[in-house]
Amino acid sequence: MVKSNVNEAQENLLTFSTIVANQVAPFITNIDNEYTFKYVDDLVKQNSLEYGARSLILNNSKDVLVDSFDVLRGSLLENREIEDAVRGIKASNIYLFQSDYLLYAAVPIIDRDNIVGTIFMSIDANYIFENINRFMDKLFIIFSMAIIVSIFISILFADIISKPIEKLTDSVKTITLGKYDTKVEIQGSDEIGELGKAFNLMTTKLFQVEERRKKFVSNVSHELRTPMTSMKIVSDTLLSSPSWDEAIYREFMQDINSEIDRLNKIIDSLLYLVRVEKDELELDYSITYVNYLLEWVIKTLNPIALKKQINLSLTANNKIQIHLDQEKMQQCLLNIIGNAVKYTPEEGSVTVELVDMRDLIIIKVTDTGIGIPEKDLPFIFDRFYRVDEARARKTGGTGLGLAIAQQIIQLHQGTISVKSELGSGTEVSITLPKK
Repeated sequence: MVKSNVNEAQENLLTFSTIVANQVAPFITNIDNEYTFKYVDDLVKQNSLEYGARSLILNNSKDVLVDSFDVLRGSLLENREIEDAVRGIKASNIYLFQSDYLLYAAVPIIDRDNIVGTIFMSIDANYIFENINRFMDKLFIIFSMAIIVSIFISILFADIISKPIEKLTDSVKTITLGKYDTKVEIQGSDEIGELGKAFNLMTTKLFQVEERRKKFVSNVSHELRTPMTSMKIVSDTLLSSPSWDEAIYREFMQDINSEIDRLNKIIDSLLYLVRVEKDELELDYSITYVNYLLEWVIKTLNPIALKKQINLSLTANNKIQIHLDQEKMQQCLLNIIGNAVKYTPEEGSVTVELVDMRDLIIIKVTDTGIGIPEKDLPFIFDRFYRVDEARARKTGGTGLGLAIAQQIIQLHQGTISVKSELGSGTEVSITLPKK
């Protein structure tokens, strides 16, 4: 800005000097004449007064012919601007003398294409910097006000932002105390609002996990206590009398042995699930014909199906081989198809269908069993969850089979889903990637 103002002042002074030079040019060669000198002197002084400048007319020898201040007439004057003007070049520069700025301009006086002299002008240039200083003062005031407003807005927004963060911090501290149902009330759709929503979603999930943990511990305690209680009753009964008939003694011991087997089954299943969730279980992949795997499972379960006069069949369009952990997938399919046989009434049917897709295979297990209520479907893969406790006790299930099956399928990067209608049957679909 300073440079543009100085350039503008220089251009203005050069323009005015050129105008005066053109006015006096015809008279310079005859300036020794008293009347001519008087005319040129008056003309220079009048223009200098109007512009607020000091003007000097010099000949080519740099002698001062006219001085609007009547001080340097007859003196030799040399400076850079006059040197340029004598060579026919317009020149202008600004100088600082002590604390004052002066603007110089020199323009050649040309008459009939000949340089006959020089006009040299100087003006006080302090006004240029005074304007700039005034502008800088205004800019400083505006800048200061902007800083004050910015500080005020920053404090305001800091308060707006810090309060929700403080609420989040307090809520996090509350969660560390085990209160997972904690919620934070944060309004708005900005980043803080989204953070609040994410926090509330997290606490909801934590609460659900904690509730499931408590339920799991309760179920484990119950499942382990039941056989222990049965064995305690049987053993106390045996100890209550000094002698028992051998047949009764064997019957009681058989009951104890059955409960021990049940305990072992529950403990083995729990340990298996723990290993899966800790990623300690590694899959032993091998190329497996899925058809043969399903045929083996059906052959294993067929005696149980025949006892209930259930038609257990396999449908497959072609032979499919993929990489599987054969042993673990056998366990998974035994659980799922075994459940279908277990909960299908006599003279019903269980159909296993193998479908070949482009990049996937689908194993569908459809039965004509008693079905699952809609309200229970979201929970059937939870540990120890039973649709009907009495029915589960009767069939001897642990409530862990489907949870284990789901974990095995997920380890194979697959999915499992269930569709069921109470009283009509159930369809379980297992989807596995070919690669």
